[in-house]
Amino acid sequence: MGFNEASGFCNHCNKQVMIRRKETNHVLHLFLCVFTVGFWLPFWFLLSFKIGGWRCSQCGGKVRRSGFLGWLR
Repeated sequence: MGFNEASGFCNHCNKQVMIRRKETNHVLHLFLCVFTVGFWLPFWFLLSFKIGGWRCSQCGGKVRRSGFLGWLR
């Protein structure tokens, strides 16, 4: 499983840091969807949302991504 990385401000570290969040493994979910004849599709859809959010790469604390539409990405 990979990570999305971006820049953001960490209130715990009190500085601009690299932030990351887990990526969705779409290949695995496609396999599960085919194997279960579409039954897995609603779960894949729900798991595609980035639950857990962005985390500071230095301290691991939750952070918000800064910039335009940061809440969406």
